[in-house]
Amino acid sequence: MKSSAMEFLYIFLVFIVSFASAALNLQDYPHLYPFDRDLQKNVLDPELCKRQLDYMLNTDTLLLMNFLDAGPRIPKGVLGGNLKSTGHFYECLGISKTVDDINIDGKYCTVNVPLVQNFNFSSVDWPPKLPFNLAAQWVDFYRSLENEDFRDFLNENEVRKSNLRKYLSFAPYVEKLTEISKSDNSVLAALSFQLDLCIPKTCTAGDVINHLFNISALGFEYREGLCRLPNDKHWVTADYLAICVFSLLGFIVVASTLYDLYFLFYLKKSSSQPHILRIFSAYSNLGVLLDLSAKPGSLQCLDGIRAIAMLWVIIGHVFVFIPVVGYNFLDMQEWQTSTKSVWITGAPFTVDTFFMISGLLVVYTSMAKYTSMGLLKNLHVFYLNRLLRMFPLLALMVLFEASLYNRILDGEFWQIAANGAHSCRAFWWCTLFHVQNFVVPEGSCIPVMWYLAIDVQLHILSPLVLFWVLQGNKRSSWAALIISFLVSITIATVYIFLGDIHRNYFTYYYVNILTRSPPFFVGMIVGYFLRAYRSTEFKMSTPLSICITTACLPTFYLIMHVNFLKTSGDWDNTTLSHIVDSFARSIWAAALGWVVFMCVNGYAGPINWFLSLPMWKIPARVSYAISFKFLALTVITVVLSIVLTALIDIPFSIIVKMVLDTVTVKTLKPQPLVCQNGRSKSDGADLKGNINIGFVRDENGKS
Repeated sequence: MKSSAMEFLYIFLVFIVSFASAALNLQDYPHLYPFDRDLQKNVLDPELCKRQLDYMLNTDTLLLMNFLDAGPRIPKGVLGGNLKSTGHFYECLGISKTVDDINIDGKYCTVNVPLVQNFNFSSVDWPPKLPFNLAAQWVDFYRSLENEDFRDFLNENEVRKSNLRKYLSFAPYVEKLTEISKSDNSVLAALSFQLDLCIPKTCTAGDVINHLFNISALGFEYREGLCRLPNDKHWVTADYLAICVFSLLGFIVVASTLYDLYFLFYLKKSSSQPHILRIFSAYSNLGVLLDLSAKPGSLQCLDGIRAIAMLWVIIGHVFVFIPVVGYNFLDMQEWQTSTKSVWITGAPFTVDTFFMISGLLVVYTSMAKYTSMGLLKNLHVFYLNRLLRMFPLLALMVLFEASLYNRILDGEFWQIAANGAHSCRAFWWCTLFHVQNFVVPEGSCIPVMWYLAIDVQLHILSPLVLFWVLQGNKRSSWAALIISFLVSITIATVYIFLGDIHRNYFTYYYVNILTRSPPFFVGMIVGYFLRAYRSTEFKMSTPLSICITTACLPTFYLIMHVNFLKTSGDWDNTTLSHIVDSFARSIWAAALGWVVFMCVNGYAGPINWFLSLPMWKIPARVSYAISFKFLALTVITVVLSIVLTALIDIPFSIIVKMVLDTVTVKTLKPQPLVCQNGRSKSDGADLKGNINIGFVRDENGKS
């Protein structure tokens, strides 16, 4: 009866989390825009604009050339999908000349021009006012787009049901791509040229286009975007707060490091002796982070799995951002629809790797810390440990994104940092409270943190299952684990089959807790199996273990390949698509769980040797910090993540542990040391990596 009530509560909570969407819109927060819009409005003066343009046309052709040189050209590689002409940001904003007490300063503006235009060439006032043929080049270029060959080209590259449209739906934080991915029209026909103009700051883009080119009668369609001025980033509360917080943190790190050096080298005290003033020491924390020695209680193969998965995620996200800065959009589309891209289109499955590991560890570690009643009495500690452990680094990154990130980055692609700052100033609370995946799934602060939101939500729900697992009764434990998995997979399947997830794949499937929860519960089953049967030697014939473990590798590829076929243009089997969406991630997690189980029990051979190599420890330890920013250069990402982990993550984790130790209710009974597979009576260590070290508890029951 209690089990049924717990499962009902689980279902109720999951549905509440899944469907309680506030659908917040970033446009509802214009006052949080990272640039001074009042300044941009106040500099406009149509009459002065006309005088400045006439002056440059009639008197100062060199100054006019300076503006045009910093402005757009006809994009190169249009037939390859390049629809951007960025101009020169810094050259434009550097233009400044005073003539007759009139300041002529540059302003960098964006104009979006639809790829398909309906021109009336017979009405063009020709030649243009410009003393050279720049306008003529543009008109001739658009004339070339009117021919039948180009129309055929658009039709041939129609990708409405192709992998490109599906691919675009994975990038809601890339401006306009989501709208294109949902459009019923041709994807290519819906695209626009993005032209960055350099114009006098007193003018609008429309003033300059109509005055210089005189093509209003041509039927030229365009949409004015945003403009940038020198020193247009106004100071807000987040900027002052960031400067204070990061300055204080820097001072604490320097002071703690100096004291640590004094403590170790002048006082000659042991590094193992704790001291509160040494917590933020860069010297000691980097030493801990870079220590590659094996530690009791670790499942070493998880380091390799976690590191490889994170590096795979980084590479996958680089491809997500290609549409922002890339110049060969159609080449990307062609590559995405070829089998060569399976390893990239399959990258999203690596997120399920982390969900599986998370579920595994929540059971594996909780069984060493709590009994069922002990969990209830320390439920506040269980939740606080998860929330506070991640909060400092997350909060600092949100603050950085809302303030200094926008001030550090600038240039032709300034929208990337600006959109991030705008989102974090408006929706910082969604990220910090881990609700962004259903409150504001698109346009959220630090978009990749949707994973962390779902992970925290699943941890909040996990005690509903852990209570029965920690009873000590294997029958009730297995019943709770199997029922929870069956409930999660059933809910996901019903939701996928009955809901229209493909109307917005990212929102309704990709970041939805309903569809993401099954791998977590698969991980809980694996974690229980590892913990409950740690003292029982697992026996399997070597040929059979090799066959099953080796079979997991093609299973991973098969899942990725089927997913690739599902997103291809000629796939029209909706039922099979729903089946793949419902079960592929659980199968992935189960296959990975088997690999982990074989590694722990010494049957994975070279696979376990590879995954347990010491080189994986560092990227595995900094994987949380890596997840915040996917830089194109992985080396930079790893180095910055090491610094963040050593200076922020490790010190605060020590503080959190000290605080939680003071509020933990002592209810645990002494338990014997873990003897993995019965092969060791101490720590089960095997330095060759054939058998991972068992989980060992200290005298106080802490892991």
